[in-house]
Amino acid sequence: MNNKIKWNEIERTIGGMKFAVVVIVLFTICMITGTFFESYFGTDFANRTIYKAPFFMLIQLAMFLSIIFAAFLRLPPKKRLYGFYTIHSGLVIIGIGSLITWIAGVDGQITLPPNETTRQVVLSKDIFKITYTDEGKQVSTYLPYTARETEMNQVYGNITLKKFLPFAEGKLSWVDSINSYSETEQLQSSQYHYKNAFAELDLTMSLHPEAGSDFPATSNMGPLSFIYLPDNISNCFKNVGPSKIIFWNTKTAECFTPESKFISPKLTSTKKSFYTVPYNGTMQIFFPAGSPFAMNANGQSNQDSVLRVLSLNLFEAKPTLFLFGKKASFYSKSDTKWHNEEFSAINSSISLPWMGADIQLTAHETKKLPFNVPTTTIPIQKNGSLIKGDLRAVQIEILGRRYWVSNYNPLSLNIQGRNVIFEVTKETLNLPFEIALTQFKMDKAPGTNMPASYESFVKLFNGNGTTNHHVFMNNPLKVQGYTLYQASYAEGENGVFSSTLTVNVDQGRPLKYLGSLMLVFGAIWHFNLNKKKKGTNV
Repeated sequence: MNNKIKWNEIERTIGGMKFAVVVIVLFTICMITGTFFESYFGTDFANRTIYKAPFFMLIQLAMFLSIIFAAFLRLPPKKRLYGFYTIHSGLVIIGIGSLITWIAGVDGQITLPPNETTRQVVLSKDIFKITYTDEGKQVSTYLPYTARETEMNQVYGNITLKKFLPFAEGKLSWVDSINSYSETEQLQSSQYHYKNAFAELDLTMSLHPEAGSDFPATSNMGPLSFIYLPDNISNCFKNVGPSKIIFWNTKTAECFTPESKFISPKLTSTKKSFYTVPYNGTMQIFFPAGSPFAMNANGQSNQDSVLRVLSLNLFEAKPTLFLFGKKASFYSKSDTKWHNEEFSAINSSISLPWMGADIQLTAHETKKLPFNVPTTTIPIQKNGSLIKGDLRAVQIEILGRRYWVSNYNPLSLNIQGRNVIFEVTKETLNLPFEIALTQFKMDKAPGTNMPASYESFVKLFNGNGTTNHHVFMNNPLKVQGYTLYQASYAEGENGVFSSTLTVNVDQGRPLKYLGSLMLVFGAIWHFNLNKKKKGTNV
């Protein structure tokens, strides 16, 4: 008897108006907060903190139970509540459809470079991948679906995954090399601060093999180019001959000029100048005006050759600053000469002949390398893309030493004689068809550079042949159960655009449509029944 009374109380509480109001208020607050988060911090952050968080799932479950219990409290069926029953049945059906979508649906993105076919969809789940290259073996695990730094402590043999940072930014630090290198290997790295009358720029440049793409040896600031070379090569800049040609060995950083080796230029039948340089018993052919690489017998660049050539004539037309760690070289149009300068100490500066510019050496290392140590942060979104916090990183421990692996910098190690590659990546899905971007079109708002609309013209390759399609807002591409929506775009070099489409499979959509129709029909039915009842009472 007491159990029955308690159940009735639970039923009346969950199916009551107060409980429904509380749940709806909480749901509304979460939706408003999620919309704000999605706008400012990105969709992924909103999903991890709100939409797909456990507490929001509980709120939706509470709403689902409230709807069911509210209907049970009004049984047996009454004619005046037929519309009410229809509305609540529609809500239950929508909930079931949403659950099916959450369990079995697909929600990802596909990036389309111009005129390249692809079928790989990137999904939302993060994966840590370990590849044993010599054995052809691969191990992967899902990373925690969280917005905060999370301790993992998962062990795979002698590898321990310590922690995961889903949103991070790099904090510059100088670290020791992971691998061992010979004395002749070029490992130098430097940090500079450049400024002129209009702008300033911090540069961290490295020749270290482990520095990665974060610290390139070349950079640009408007028309000005920065080129970072080994320290030894600065000697050839000081002693450059009339040809203004410099050869150097990329392994040993030794350099020489044609004049110092008594090498004279030759001419092809089309009057193109070239040099023939002896190296390791072979003759290397160079066309300094065309390429820094040696040419093979077929007239193609031999990028495997360790010799390179540099023609300073190519760098006199526009401002170029060559940096050699503690030294620098540049061409001045005012006196038509190449200047060679040296930083007197760390934090000393060199004056440059461009708009009152100067460059300061702020750090220099010959063994250590620059590394962006991942640090947890709150992401920031602008124009649909993250401008902060797009770094995902995992800290691992191997034989007592810790390393960082990120989505931008995979890690390659030799562990007790086994070559191993570590990667932080996303779960992927291959479509049953291929798609290519043939044209991207964007219209801007009048008087601004803000995009007003953008659309993609794509070519679809499947078993039925090739078809052309136009994808834009409210006009998705539907094929083989997949729906592709226009999502965003990216501008690459030379103003070439790539397009990003959202790929969606929603098995619960029919139920959600049916539930929505029942909501509308039930509301009209309930309104008419109550209207007739009031008319009868009058």
